[in-house]
Amino acid sequence: MIQITNPKRFLFTVIIVAAIILGIVMFVFGSSDIRASGEFTLTEGSAATTVGRSLKEKGYISRTFPWRLAVWRSDTNTSLKAGTYHLEKGESLADVVSRMAKGEVVPDELTITYPEGFTLKQIAARTASRGIGTEEEFISVAHVRNFSSQFAFLKDLPPNQPLEGYLFPDTYRVFADDKPQDVIKRMLGNFDKKMTVEMLEEIAKTNHDLSETVIMASIIEREVNRTQDLSKVADVLWKRYDSDAGLGADATIRYILDNWDKALTVKDLDLDSPYNTRRYRGLPPTAIGNPGLTAILAALRPEKTDFYYYLSAPSGETIFSKTNDEHNSNKAKYLR
Repeated sequence: MIQITNPKRFLFTVIIVAAIILGIVMFVFGSSDIRASGEFTLTEGSAATTVGRSLKEKGYISRTFPWRLAVWRSDTNTSLKAGTYHLEKGESLADVVSRMAKGEVVPDELTITYPEGFTLKQIAARTASRGIGTEEEFISVAHVRNFSSQFAFLKDLPPNQPLEGYLFPDTYRVFADDKPQDVIKRMLGNFDKKMTVEMLEEIAKTNHDLSETVIMASIIEREVNRTQDLSKVADVLWKRYDSDAGLGADATIRYILDNWDKALTVKDLDLDSPYNTRRYRGLPPTAIGNPGLTAILAALRPEKTDFYYYLSAPSGETIFSKTNDEHNSNKAKYLR
């Protein structure tokens, strides 16, 4: 009989030996978990051994033995169903085998949510991230010329103008075989639906057309943090636009620089671009994002005030002023 004189040391030794043995087993036979996330396509009639080799070649597993063992234990060697599967890093091979046996493939229908104010570039990137075309393909297709014959609200816009401002932000159902133009068509159709006859008649009674209204809506969407301030800021900017005073909206500079987070420098503020509304009067050439309905209605129905200036405080509050002196005083108070 073996006599254990030091139980603690013995237990420690057992743990170390077990860890070494486990390490050797893992090295020789491989992990029983998926090593990387991604999409894996299982073709019709593929044998489990073939699937294992393909998983190893694509970097999802390090050895084929754990895969063969998982298949053997599940007794599903001949019943793996064809289709595209999403594999998640850390997922057990037993779970993967079970899903492939049940045919739990990636659904053909997906949903994509585009937040209000998203730019064309951001929309393109999000669409591509869900497997629908590339960012470059989306941006290339998203021009007026490709859709003006289908949507009347585009007919008066320059053919080569990007669709910035008209890709209505919302949650959309898309399909695995969709192309960028399919998504764009749904977004334009949604914009067309949201712009009711009453709204278009209301715009016609103002001094601004639909394009100007959309551009203004895109600016206030990015300029204002609080929804309740949108219509007041719209009033300020429309007054400055109509009096040819210059908008001075930093969001238009941020758009052309694609800088929505970092502080703007003196050099940035002096950027020579038609999108720099500090330097050039009037509206920028296009919208600077895709506004939601709330911002569009605020641009269409500005709240009449005596204010002519505003600033956004670090707290998110919009501070309004009637005079330049009052505005400068507020800048000193809230921004320094």
